[in-house]
Amino acid sequence: MAPHYQTLQTIYEIVKDDAQPTTFLCTTRDIILRQVAGWSSIEKHLELLELEKLIVIKKLDRVVVCITSAGIETVQSLSYHQHQHSDQA
Repeated sequence: MAPHYQTLQTIYEIVKDDAQPTTFLCTTRDIILRQVAGWSSIEKHLELLELEKLIVIKKLDRVVVCITSAGIETVQSLSYHQHQHSDQA
């Protein structure tokens, strides 16, 4: 899985149990605490994910990230494909 999709997976894990996951304001701190990559790498991942329209970065009193419906679908698709490959191994 591409590194920026691992960051997307992390965001999804943070928001997935919320009633409205696409409106959940995920802080960069929440993401950093769950990633092994450093901030500069995570920042590049977020930029790529926003370009792909999988997340929206909002600059409020602090920077927050919202996953989009397309982002949720991408994570679920990647998880499905990973599961299929592990079943075949």
